[in-house]
Amino acid sequence: MEQKLLSIHVGAEVTRVCEITKKSATSITVTNASEVSTPAGAYDDGYITDVAALAEAIRGSVFGRGFATSKVIFTIGSKKIASKEIVIPFVKGGKKKIAQILEANSTEYFPMTAAGEFIFAHSIMENFQDDEGKKIRLTAVAAPRDLVDGYYELATELKLQVEDIDYLGNSVLQLLSLQMKDSSTILVLQIEKDLTYVNVMSGKDIILQRSVPYGKNAVINSMMEIKKLTEKEAKTLLSNRDMIDQQVTEEEYAEAVRYLVSSIGRIVEYHRSRNPERIIDGIKVFGEGSSIAGIDEVLRQELGAEVTRFSSLEGVKVSGKAYLSGDTALRYLANFGAVLQPIGLKIQVGSSKEQASKSANILLIVLIVLAVLVMGTWSAIKAVSYFGLKAAKQLIEADIARMEDIEQIANNYENAANAYNIVKAFTDSTNSNNEILLDFINDLEKISPVGSQIHQFSSSDGVVKYSAVFNTDDKDVVADYIVELQKLDYVTGYSLPAIKVVQNDLTDEEQAARQRAIAAGEEVEAAEHLEFEISVTIENATASENSPEVEEALRMINASGAQAVEGEEGGAE
Repeated sequence: MEQKLLSIHVGAEVTRVCEITKKSATSITVTNASEVSTPAGAYDDGYITDVAALAEAIRGSVFGRGFATSKVIFTIGSKKIASKEIVIPFVKGGKKKIAQILEANSTEYFPMTAAGEFIFAHSIMENFQDDEGKKIRLTAVAAPRDLVDGYYELATELKLQVEDIDYLGNSVLQLLSLQMKDSSTILVLQIEKDLTYVNVMSGKDIILQRSVPYGKNAVINSMMEIKKLTEKEAKTLLSNRDMIDQQVTEEEYAEAVRYLVSSIGRIVEYHRSRNPERIIDGIKVFGEGSSIAGIDEVLRQELGAEVTRFSSLEGVKVSGKAYLSGDTALRYLANFGAVLQPIGLKIQVGSSKEQASKSANILLIVLIVLAVLVMGTWSAIKAVSYFGLKAAKQLIEADIARMEDIEQIANNYENAANAYNIVKAFTDSTNSNNEILLDFINDLEKISPVGSQIHQFSSSDGVVKYSAVFNTDDKDVVADYIVELQKLDYVTGYSLPAIKVVQNDLTDEEQAARQRAIAAGEEVEAAEHLEFEISVTIENATASENSPEVEEALRMINASGAQAVEGEEGGAE
């Protein structure tokens, strides 16, 4: 059944509004579109801080343009919204049953959340089978309730009815799934103002989805600092490749994009270690940050795959009234995708007053019934003897006395559980894969060839990167080195993209001396040496073991649990 909806995405600088007819789960028609500058001070990282000003701007944008529908879907992008990939056993009951499971385990998946303060939603990535049985991989999100409330206030101000609320990462993902036609593994980067969404897709399936807190603004701010420019000057410079080639050195450009590109690179390395059989075949880039001049070339060099752009959008038909060209339509991806299958961050507030009125009526009826029952009971009690009431009172007091011990046991159990959580959290915070770094450095000294050099050594939570120089032109030496490296029991993977053969820089005198030694039949050093960059993943096998303090806390909980059971059995006797 066709459904006509408004789709609104509020951004830091621009707010985009579309009127869309949903034909099916894979087909939409855009019948109208408009964009307007987001008023200054009306928006802050997803939060609507001036509802009246933003509503007025939207009304002015759509007035007289033929927008007719009153049902709206909002798409929210914010660093305050947490997302996480979760794997759960397969359950029957569909989306509703999964939502109940996520709600029940929300503090485990999102420890920072508190009951009632966050709204949870999810989208299913895939169903799969492993050795343990059938499972579901899904993306779960947690959004602050007060953030979502702001969009309901905006809808009220615009006299619109909220159909659904979507998360920006999901909106774009729904549309991306329609664009993938084969089984190639593609890295899809949505570079926005303050966030970049990193998606690894194999055909229509999402393999990995993450976000990093860097986008176009991070590059602009870095360029402002490096070249001592104003924001306007930095934006102009980064939008013109010729100006960059003339005014910015390679080192300065690399520094400007370093945080963005390195954050994306870490996620790609994680994907490669987790899914070594799924080699990235290509990179797709879109979003406001895709306009950064030169970004495609840097991504190609750093990630080792060709970068392309979307030339058309499958499943999206644009009517003439919408006035959207191919390039312009790409700016509305979040609006288009939200209509296909929103993630469901909505609040049932539309009927809150009506529900409250119904609840009040029910309560009034219950009170009247209770009043009648109390009056009847009071009349009956008058006929009961004083001694019967006294005996009943004594029985109740005896029951209360027996229950006091159970209450104390329950309190002891709760105290022990709290102690365990504190100790467990402390010990977990002290565990890191970097703890085994010293052993790795010592082992490197043992397995590295004599005369070799290590440069640019860095480590981040078990991923060690460094550059090596071997004083030989024999690549078999590097192969032997990798074999020895893999023998280390804590090394779980490595990445060595390429080996460069570099000519030794010799003076004329050194070159002449070398030639004389060769003529005399003497053994001389190679005229070339090998250089390469390598990334090694190390894992501290003891990081997950419980400390003695944690074991003691577990013992206390087990003991308290046993006492609680005994107490309950004793109370039942």
